[in-house]
Amino acid sequence: MVKFLSKILSVSIIILLFGFVQIGKSKLSNIEVVSKYKTPDSLNKKSYKYLKKLFYKHEESSPNIAHIYAQSYLKKSTLDNDSLKMAKGYFFLSITSPDSLKIDYLDIAIRLSKNYENKYYPATFYYFKGDFYTDNANYKEALDNYFNSYRIAKEHNNSVLAYDSKFNIGALKDRIGKHEESLEIFKEFYNYITSKESEYPKDYYSHLIGLFALSDSYTKLQKLDTATAINKKGIKISLSNNDNDMYHYFIMNEGVNLYYKKNYKNAIDSLKKVIPKLIELEDTSNEIFTRFYLGKSYFENNKVENAIFQFKTVDSLFYNFKDLFPELREGYKILINHFKNNEDDKKQLFYLNRLISVDSVLNSNYQYINDKIVKDFDTPNLISKKEKLILKLNQSNSFRLKGIIFLIIGFIIVSIILIFNYRKRRVYKQKFEYLINQKANKQEKSNNKIDKKKLYSLPEDIVKTLEVNIKKFEDKKGYLNPNITVNILAKKVNSNSKYVSQFINYYKGKKFIHYINELRIDYIIDELKKDHKFRKYTIKAISEVAGFSNPISFSQAFYKKTGIKPSYFIKKLENNILTKQ
Repeated sequence: MVKFLSKILSVSIIILLFGFVQIGKSKLSNIEVVSKYKTPDSLNKKSYKYLKKLFYKHEESSPNIAHIYAQSYLKKSTLDNDSLKMAKGYFFLSITSPDSLKIDYLDIAIRLSKNYENKYYPATFYYFKGDFYTDNANYKEALDNYFNSYRIAKEHNNSVLAYDSKFNIGALKDRIGKHEESLEIFKEFYNYITSKESEYPKDYYSHLIGLFALSDSYTKLQKLDTATAINKKGIKISLSNNDNDMYHYFIMNEGVNLYYKKNYKNAIDSLKKVIPKLIELEDTSNEIFTRFYLGKSYFENNKVENAIFQFKTVDSLFYNFKDLFPELREGYKILINHFKNNEDDKKQLFYLNRLISVDSVLNSNYQYINDKIVKDFDTPNLISKKEKLILKLNQSNSFRLKGIIFLIIGFIIVSIILIFNYRKRRVYKQKFEYLINQKANKQEKSNNKIDKKKLYSLPEDIVKTLEVNIKKFEDKKGYLNPNITVNILAKKVNSNSKYVSQFINYYKGKKFIHYINELRIDYIIDELKKDHKFRKYTIKAISEVAGFSNPISFSQAFYKKTGIKPSYFIKKLENNILTKQ
């Protein structure tokens, strides 16, 4: 479970990594990755802002292209002897590099910023290291890095990062059986993200994160009806927001809950329903978790062969993935007894050796987690609570002092809120003005020239035909068709889906869905600028015009491309027009 919980929290942290201060020249600037890299001539004079923007634009759709921008950013900062930009450059490289290099680059970023601790770093870098180790089931290293992130974030009053780091520590507590303690952490987390003072995004997804963790904890504490109520709530919110992924995760939690309720038939139905989605999401950790409880449900339902199949699958997944939790031992015991009863000594010995291997990992990994949590987290928190209580008792005799303290705290809170809102408004305004000043059709249609070297696998006549026909498709706004797919587009341009997909990947520099969505958003922006009646439409109506299946998908695509919400853009556009009249 910890892998899933860590991943869904990481999204809220990456937005924090945007501010750096100057630090001394680092010897690390001369490492091989910098010294041997030659920035393309076309990027030599580009600004940091330009390189960063292009990096994030291609980060998901074209990581190889994004890597070039990351290297160019780092090379530029090295030549400028700007250590703060170098730290950010190494962070960019860690995102687009193979796993074997990620930690090295994050360590360099930490060293560049370690002597200048502030609200954002090196705590954020430690957090991403923790996520990397969690994804690779190295919980020792993950715990160390989450502790570092929590400590620094707490010292510098970064509530979001502190809560996220503490949440992941709670998930590790949950792994070693300290369910009551982890539940308290998850309750604290949920109460914060749903509070008015929370700095988390005010959306359904943050809400679901807290519900998911609470549901799992209540199941393990045998508070099964409470867990079921939370799962139903999570399922309802997921369905109302068309979030198919989170819907399946809550079905998974309820499947485990049904097992503990001894409703094995329905548990089997729920858990079987989840596995294809987990495979699709490549969530091996939760696939192991789900198959384990599916095997237990089969076993209790006297479907022994089905149970054995699931436990054997769990073992094969563990062997390749190395993620485990203490409950897995039960599956190995069932396998050993099964083959013992069938007098299959060879398989009995095989799974006995596997169990010994599992125990070895558990003893080292989980004992370390337990010792570390007690020493570096539980005890300091108890001391902190004690000190706060003493301070409160001492202050109770001094009304004046308390009044002054409250006044100062209130002033600080108001100042922070004003600064935060001011910066948020300024960023939104800048992005709005950028959109207003942009020329129409930002898909780079007119000036793009096909790189024949990149399309070497396509015949030249096909490339020319595709270039002409896809331009016609764009001019006729075929992308507004809500049912458009690669196959449909291929038929429209008299080609096949393989050629069309390859052409768009190389020529447009993005995947098909991103290509279509960006065309739609560009069209909507242009329509909103020139048609005052269109600006009166609801977001749902606008999303339908653009060809999106629902307003949530449209809003997400609009925000991903522009950095602002469509409702803000429309409101600001109306205000600008009224001001000019």
